[in-house]
Amino acid sequence: MPSNLAGLTALLYAAVPGYLYLVRYERHGLREHPSAAREIAELFTVGTFATLAAAGGVLALAEHVPGLATLDGTLSGAAYARSHAWHLVRSGVLILTLSTLACIVLGELRGRHRGASSWSAIPGTVWAELLKPRRGEADPAVQVLMDDGTMVYGSGHMVSDERDTAYRDVALHHPISIRGPDEDRPRPSDADYVIIPGGHIRLIEITAVLVNRGPRN
Repeated sequence: MPSNLAGLTALLYAAVPGYLYLVRYERHGLREHPSAAREIAELFTVGTFATLAAAGGVLALAEHVPGLATLDGTLSGAAYARSHAWHLVRSGVLILTLSTLACIVLGELRGRHRGASSWSAIPGTVWAELLKPRRGEADPAVQVLMDDGTMVYGSGHMVSDERDTAYRDVALHHPISIRGPDEDRPRPSDADYVIIPGGHIRLIEITAVLVNRGPRN
């Protein structure tokens, strides 16, 4: 039972900080979904290193601050655990808190750095990055050429982040207009939104729209 409890505790101390790291990292934009094995490995790697670093800091702090578990005491075994149970509890809570905060900050910093970059080498993210308005811009004006020659005009609203472009659908919002392959000019649509299947898209033209753009001279 003690070995099972220790294993569950170690799992908790690695998984919680690592999960919060991924959450903060991914909140700044769409990211190409890695395989489940890769994501789990990243989660536990970051969480484990953060917890080990926090544990080292807390053990060093315990040499000068009373009420925390010291390294010598922790290594001495069950007798110390029974006589200094609250020391271990306080140290454990402090380690988890510090490692969690470190992972949140690391995920936030990495996410902000990635979101601020104008270059992405990750395959599959280009649609999401270009259809996402930048600071000082409204939703971009989008023209989509479909494989049958139909042109769809609207404002960028959303794009799915599927790995396969055939399933990476694009949603546009009002005002929407459509020009069929045999039509000379686009006709307005009353739809609030239109969803274009990724498998039918041949070309996408994206034009940035500035917020409060003044009239041209």
